[in-house]
Parts: sequence; C-alpha cells; structure tokens
Amino acid sequence: MHLHEPSSRARRAKTSGRYPFHTTTACVAAVVGIAVGMARAQEEGVPTSVSRRIDIHISPVGRPGAPGTPELPVGTIGQAQDLLKRRRAGRLLPATLWLHPGVYAVTDTVALSEEDSGEVVGTLEIRASAPGTARLTGANTVSAGAFRKITDRRILARLPEPARGHVVQLDLAALGIQHVGPFPDLFRGQGGILELLWRGRRMPLARWPNEGYTTIERVLDSGVWGGDNMRGGTFRYRGERPGRWLLAVREGLWLKGFWRVPWQPDTVRVAAIDPAERTITHACRVGGGLGSKYSKEVNGTRPGNGKENWYALNLLEELDRPGEWCIRFQTDALYFWPPGPLSDGDVLLSDLDQPLVQLSNVSQLTVSGLVFDAGLGDGVVIEGGTNILIAGCELRNMGGTAVVIKGGTDHVVQSCDIHDTGGGGVYVGGGDRKTLTPAWHEVINNDIWRTGQVQTTYAPAVTLGAYGIDAVGCRVVNNRMHDLPHAAVLYGGNDNLLELNEVYRVALDSGDVGAFYTWHDWTSRGNVLRHNYVHSSPGCNAFYMDDGDSGDTIEGNIIWGTHYGPFIGGGHDNIVRHNVIIACARGLHVDSRGIVRGYTAANRHLMGLLKAVDTASPPWSERYPELVGIMEDHPDWPTGTVLERNLLIGCESPIHIKLAPDVMKTCRIGDSTVMTREEAGLVESSPFTLTAAEVDRLAAHVKAQIPFAGIGLQVDSYRKRVCPPSQQPRSASATEVFDSAVDVRASDQAHPQR
Repeated sequence: MHLHEPSSRARRAKTSGRYPFHTTTACVAAVVGIAVGMARAQEEGVPTSVSRRIDIHISPVGRPGAPGTPELPVGTIGQAQDLLKRRRAGRLLPATLWLHPGVYAVTDTVALSEEDSGEVVGTLEIRASAPGTARLTGANTVSAGAFRKITDRRILARLPEPARGHVVQLDLAALGIQHVGPFPDLFRGQGGILELLWRGRRMPLARWPNEGYTTIERVLDSGVWGGDNMRGGTFRYRGERPGRWLLAVREGLWLKGFWRVPWQPDTVRVAAIDPAERTITHACRVGGGLGSKYSKEVNGTRPGNGKENWYALNLLEELDRPGEWCIRFQTDALYFWPPGPLSDGDVLLSDLDQPLVQLSNVSQLTVSGLVFDAGLGDGVVIEGGTNILIAGCELRNMGGTAVVIKGGTDHVVQSCDIHDTGGGGVYVGGGDRKTLTPAWHEVINNDIWRTGQVQTTYAPAVTLGAYGIDAVGCRVVNNRMHDLPHAAVLYGGNDNLLELNEVYRVALDSGDVGAFYTWHDWTSRGNVLRHNYVHSSPGCNAFYMDDGDSGDTIEGNIIWGTHYGPFIGGGHDNIVRHNVIIACARGLHVDSRGIVRGYTAANRHLMGLLKAVDTASPPWSERYPELVGIMEDHPDWPTGTVLERNLLIGCESPIHIKLAPDVMKTCRIGDSTVMTREEAGLVESSPFTLTAAEVDRLAAHVKAQIPFAGIGLQVDSYRKRVCPPSQQPRSASATEVFDSAVDVRASDQAHPQR
C-alpha cells in the first residue's frame, strides 16, 4: 500500500519544507527523473541547459505581436502561448509567462493543451509578477452611465416604497448579456441567469424574507409526478405577505425551499396564490413531493411538520434593501439598489458560463499568484495530464467550482484562498478503482470558505471521489474549511488520506450532514481521516459514514461542539479510535439500519457498486480481504465495526449504540473514557481556545498522540503568513438541530430493529 508516500510533485520538492517529503528515496527519484529527461533530450539532439530560460511578459495594456519583454509585453495569455511556441521551437527549455498587474477580461476560456506542456527539465510557469495583482475575470464591467432612473409608474408601484428613490434600471439586452433567464420551472443551484457583483462581492437576489426562511403552515397536497394527472403541490402559508405577489405570479415567481428533507433544496415556479385561503400551489411537483419525509401520509399527502423552510426570490415586490437586485424576464431589465454611489467599475455581471482556464492533458505546469474572479462556470479545470501545481492563488466569486481535477496524476492545489463560490471549492477525481491505481492528487494548505453560496448543498470545500467518481490515493491535508452551508468534505473512493485539517462553522444551511461525509458504498474503503480538528458546528455530525458506507478509519481527531461525533450508519469495518470528543450532544453512534433498509443482495445500489469491481481477485482481494465473501454472513449487519479508546467529555449522550446483542457480537466495542468537563479540566471560557498542551493532556487518557500544532494552515513558500481563525465561545450551540438518527427511527417504525 502506498497511501502515505509522497506524490512525484512532492518528490521534486515543489511543496514547502514543512511537508515530510524530503527523503533519500525522494531525492533519488528526482535525480532519476531529471536524468531520464535529459537523456531523452540528448538522444533527440536538443540542448539541455536548464540555465536557458524563456520569459514572456503579459500586461492588460500589451499589444499583439509585441516581443513580450517587460517594456513591450503582449496583451493576453493566448498571445504569450503563440510566442512561446515560436521561441521554444521544440526545445525543452523552461519558461515563465509573467502576468503584470491589472484586470484580464476572459471572454473565451483560456485553453492550454498537451502541446503547451512543460517537461521535467523544461517546466512551464504562469505567474503574477507580484502575487495577487493580476486578476482574470469572466465578468463584464458595467459603466455607471448604463444605469437609468425608473420612470415606469407600474414598476415603481410594485417596488416597496423605501426603495423607489434608490433602485435603478439596466437594459441587459443592450449590453449583450446572454444569461437573462427565465428560470426553469424546477431547478437546483443558479438557474441559468447571470450574477451581479458590487465592488467584488456577490449581491443577493431580491427575496423574502431577507434572511433565513419562513415555514409552511400545513401541506394540503403533496403533488403528483408523471402521468396524465401530474400536478404541483399546494400548501398553506403563514401570515399575509404572499398575498401581495399576485402580479409576480403572472410574470413568473419562484420559491426556494427544503420541501421534504433538510438536505435537498429545490427552486420551483409558483402556479397560483390564493390570498383568501392563504395557499400557494407549485407549477410542478418537487422531488419527493411536498411535506416532511417524517410526517405520516394521509390520503396520499404528507401534511408536513410545519418546519419546511422556504423563501421567495427575484421579485420586484421584495426589492427592499441595498444590494438586492432582480431581473424582469419579460423585458430583460435588471433592477438594482446600489449599496453606495455608482461609479464606473463598481458593478460586474458574470456572464461567462465556461471555465476561466481549461488545462487538457497538460503536464509540468505551475500556476501561481493569480486571482481568478467571477464567472458563471468553474475557475480552473484540469483534465488528464500530470504534475500541475495551482499555488498561492485566490479563486473567488465563481458560479461553479473553483478548481476541478478530472483524471491525470500528481496534480496539486496548494496554499490557495478559495471563497464565495456558487458551487464547490475543489473537486478531485483520479486514479483507477478497478486496479486501485493511485492518482496522487493533493489538496494542501488551502483556506476555503463560503462555498455553496448558490448551490447550497453538495457543494463543499472539497469533493473527493464522491458519488461514483473515482478517487484513489489522494491527499487532503492542512486545509482550513469553514463557514459553509453544507459539508466541508464529501468523499468516497479508496486509500485516500484526509488529515490535519481544521473545520468549523459548517452545516449552516442544511441538516443530516457531516463535516466529513460519505455515503452508501461497501467498496469505498481504505480512507483514513486522522488528526483533524472539527469544532463549532452544532448542526452537523463530525464524521458521517452514512447508509452503509464502509472501511474508513477515524483516528486521533479532535471534535468539539458538533451534534454527533463519529456517526456510523450501518456500514462494515469502520474503525473509530483514539479520538477526543468534547461537548457534543451525541458522542459515538452506531446503528444497524441495514437490517431495516435491506442492505442485502436485493439492494440494487449496493450490489451494483460491489459488482463494478472484482473483489474476489487481486488487488482487491489482497487489499480488502473483508470484502471476499461479504454476502455470506449478514451483509445487512455492521460487522467489523471497531470503537475503542475514545475520550468523551461533557457529551449529553456519550455512547449512542443501537445494536441488538447478536449484532453487537460482530463488532469490537472497546473501552472508552467518559468525563465531565470539570473532570477533564475544561471550564467554560470565551473566546474559544484549545492549546497543544491541553490536547496532549487529554489525548494521554486514550494513549493518543495528536500533533495539534500541525493542524490547519501552515506557513510555506506560497502562504507567507497565517491569520488565526475567528474565535467561538466554547458553549456555542444551534437553536435547532436536525438529529440524523431521526431518519433511522422513521424507518424503524415500519420495521422493528433487531
């Protein structure tokens, strides 16, 4: 097994000295790699002197056909690519494309392919001449003069009175903006329209309520999906506010809500509002139908529990505060309340729905010090290739995911600041699950926050091989992930290492989720999650192996102030040991939901994943012998579960094990230590602090060694300083939390647990 070996990028010492990659073997590998590259170059008659370097300078005021000197730069990366090809003329020479300060408007994706690659002895760098000063943007700058005063009395009458003297109008068609709607009847995420930024910040669509949600009073009809009788659901709303939206309904009104479960928001068009009955009817049925999954069906309808959250969006009637905006789809007119006096360049409209940068089968490339800012699509997309390093960059305000890695080997995202994305932070896929061949991708030392600002669930800081995407032998290390609406990490795949990460303030807008979350796969094994610090997140489970997921090791982590600590949802061979779990509502959880939910040969999902790989033959049979014959001995039991030597301090329910005696015998439930806060020497204090000395003292109770000082962001060659995280009081708690065990109990009502 090669889980903890460094990638080839690390062997070439591209990462900073704090990472433990500088071994004798690594040095030998680096020398051999360079020697092979130089030998090949000599065979081809190509000069091999690495002292000969090509430097090409780029500036927003550069010119096509310029020589690319500091005094006479070219104007775009594309022009620099063409110039580099001419200068290299097939020679293996290192090259740097220098981006000078300024804004680089990206109207078409900056695309590099295999022919743009570097070599071991001729790497290619694209870097800012001064880090953070060169900005690539997929947004259009709007001049202040393009905004007009509203003169249409019908529009003014629809606006809230306090807004009428402040809201201005913009003709999107005159500007050539493409993504002007309308929304689909039913969607998740951004809905295909532009985004508006004011002085670098994403502005919210006009909405009610302005913050948070209102709730359904009662569901009257859950709706019908498919067939001749397809119809949207109907619910009774609270209060009188929706009665003022009747004109908006005729032009197009949409509601976003958690209509059935707290992890699946849908945005749906409204067909009708009846103010007399205080009812709203959807234009189509939302996924699973209206009404909480946990309310009992009556005559084909779930009446709900009165906690189904929703809000209205993109309507003139609720444009009532600075920063809000909306589009009137019938006229391609945008209405905006500027937060301050309008000047040229204050407003950006994101309209490019393609990646800012696409790297296809590119190798030996470093991109550093750049700012990727705004666009409806992804920031940087890497497909195939080897040894690409994205380092010391800031990626913000993307409508999609900041960095996407699909395939290839040895790609690294290091020491970047990634924030305020509509989708996720970093998406990683690579390796071959059938052969368990590792990809060696790394996500290291990044600060990632406020992802999922548009797609509010399943758009985490890091996605690693989740939901059918191969990810083998990758590392997620030393990241800080925080202020997230859903999970911090969604993961799956095999033999991945997630360690030394700090995670806090997650699950801010969803429920039944983990800071680290994985789901429903017996074959997703060998993943190690150790020495992470998860805290200040009372709405989530720290480590959530949901619905039968198996074969993970949760070891030596610090968990403070989450709802559950490690939560094992019926899977096999999960190991939870040497963790310090403090002030959680529930400490350790294990259940046997597979008995109720039929995790047997009849389960098409689990069996499909099992049959997709050859578990009876090497390398699978050697790497995971537990899978050989899994169907022969109670596949629906959580066999092989290990809980031992965990420390639980001040937890309301420290050990939450829902197993019958015969099921318990197939697990190893060892000794755990339970203490009060007073016994542990942890008294109430603010601000939230935890020191290395405290961790050492506590971990000694369960014979664990946790390198607390090494958790989270570290100073390296791309991150010159580390700001401390904002502090939280030790007693922080949520006003209301979704208990993940509710889902299990709801199933148990129909089928008593063994």
